[in-house]
Amino acid sequence: MHSIAFVTNTALLLVGVGLCLSTSAEENTVRSTRGPEGHRMIVIGGAIFTMGSPPNERGRSDDENQHLVRIPRTFAIATKEVTVKQFGRFLSENREFETRFKSATAARFGDPPRLALAPNSPQVAVSWYDAARYCNWLSAKDGIPKSQWVYPDTIDSERGIDLAPGYLYRTGYRLPTEAEWEFAARAGTTSARYFGDDDKDLGKYAWYDANSKDLRSHPVGQLRPNRWGLYDMLGNVWEWTLDRRKAYPIGSELTEDSEDTELHVSNDIARTRRGGSFSYEWFTVRSAHRGATTYFPNQTRDSVGFRVARTVR
Repeated sequence: MHSIAFVTNTALLLVGVGLCLSTSAEENTVRSTRGPEGHRMIVIGGAIFTMGSPPNERGRSDDENQHLVRIPRTFAIATKEVTVKQFGRFLSENREFETRFKSATAARFGDPPRLALAPNSPQVAVSWYDAARYCNWLSAKDGIPKSQWVYPDTIDSERGIDLAPGYLYRTGYRLPTEAEWEFAARAGTTSARYFGDDDKDLGKYAWYDANSKDLRSHPVGQLRPNRWGLYDMLGNVWEWTLDRRKAYPIGSELTEDSEDTELHVSNDIARTRRGGSFSYEWFTVRSAHRGATTYFPNQTRDSVGFRVARTVR
C-alpha cells in the first residue's frame, strides 16, 4: 500500500510510513511516497471554501463570482503535471492509439513537435479524451477494478462518452473537478495566488509569458510549490479539469461540488481547464481564473496538459 499525506482545512495528518514532511514556515510542503508510474499524490479531506474572486481582485473576469462550495469527499491530487515520459509509457503500451496520437500531433504541431521535448516536461497536445484514456490506464496499473473506473473502457472522441453514474464516488483515476482544482491550488489561501497578491513574486512560482518568453513549457517542479507541495498549479501549462463549463451560482447559499446531471460528454459542450500557461498573461495565472468558454474536449493545444486525481474512501 502506498503511504500518503492527508491534508484538511485545519491540520496535516500522516497516513502510512516512509513520509517526508517539511513543516518549515518557508515551504510547508507535504510529500507522499511514489505511486503508480511515479505519481506522487496528496490527499485532501472534504472542505467548505469560497470559490471565485472578490470584485476588487486585480485581473479578475466577470465569470469568477464568489460563492461557497462544499466538497463532500476526500480526494487525492498529483503534486505535478503528467510528464512526457509518463504519457510516453502509456503510449508504448497502447500501440494503435500511439500511432493515431503521434500522427495527429505531427500534423498539428510538426514532426518533431515544436513543444515540450524534455521527458520531464508536462505532456501537452492532449485532448480531454486523451487525459481520460491515460487515467484509465493508470487505474489498471494500480489494480483498480473497472467497476471503479470513472471513464468507459472504450473512449470515442468523435461521438463522445458517458461518465459512469456516481462517478465521483468511484476510486479510479480521473481529472480533478473544477472545485477540487481550485481548493488544492489555493492551499488554504484567499489571495489571488497561493503566495499572495503581489505580481512581483509571480515568476518564482509560475511560468507565464513574461518569464518563459512565450517559447514552450518547462520541466515540472522547477519553481516553488504551494504550501501543500503542489507544483505548477499556476502557469507552465493549462490543466484540463473534469467538469462541463457552467456559470457560477449567484447568491450566498452553499453549493455542493457534486456529479453533473448531464453524464454525456460531447464535443459541442465545453469543458473546463485551469491555471494559465507559459504563453498567457499574468492575469490568467490566478487561482480563480477559469479561462475561455470555448475549450471543447476534442481540442488540443501546445499549452494544455493535465494532472491526475481520484476519490479516496
